[in-house]
Amino acid sequence: MMDAKLQELIKKSGNNLHAEVAQLLENLGWEVDISSYYHDDTTDKPREVDIVASKQIIVSSPGIGEGGFRVFLFIECKYFKEGVAFRMYNNNPRDSSSAIIFHGMSEDILNESNTNLKKTHHYIRVPLIAKLYDGKENNEIFNSITGAVKSLVFFRERRNEKGLYYPMVVYSGVGGLYPIENNNLTNLESVEPLKNLVFGLNYSYRSAVNSRLNTQYFCVDFVNKGELGDFLEMIEKQEIGELNGFARFLLLKGRRL
Repeated sequence: MMDAKLQELIKKSGNNLHAEVAQLLENLGWEVDISSYYHDDTTDKPREVDIVASKQIIVSSPGIGEGGFRVFLFIECKYFKEGVAFRMYNNNPRDSSSAIIFHGMSEDILNESNTNLKKTHHYIRVPLIAKLYDGKENNEIFNSITGAVKSLVFFRERRNEKGLYYPMVVYSGVGGLYPIENNNLTNLESVEPLKNLVFGLNYSYRSAVNSRLNTQYFCVDFVNKGELGDFLEMIEKQEIGELNGFARFLLLKGRRL
């Protein structure tokens, strides 16, 4: 019989959130890879990302052919024991546009006249982007953000699969995250929490392929576990759907993404 201490440890384990998020993704039709390892260029050691989820998007046209792409989610799961505040600043469309990762596709997708991704992608639409955070778990928040980004970079280089890539932190434990807009500290007691927000950062990393030092701006979504289904429905309609339509347009023209 399992001893009481181990039972209690299992009940309080962070793996429970991990497993719940994985099950939710599978129920929504995503392929889920749990606890994938990547090489951390900072520590020069293997490191684990909680979840890599993907979905194949098939684009076809009768008599012409078939194409498509895959959507990837690189997810770190985080259980917050106490409240967290994020310092929010005006979104810079140039930065947020550069954070949309179309790996293996044309870099001019956002500027094509037949796609509205510059208007529909939520990285660009959100008026405010988080840049800093305050809480008792700052180191764990940092590790969650960078873990999602580092795993994306590693898998993008090693798998070389055409797709659309999203780094994410899915959290529970608190009802929302407190936004502090443009460093306004005058009415903190009246700040209402947000379920979801976007964190932006410039990140420098060393390529696992050629060892070159690269710098890229990334947007990382913080999504409340209870909102994950709605969030995925939003990106499927507004972003994946838009890219799907554009891919079909190209296919009719005899081109590929």
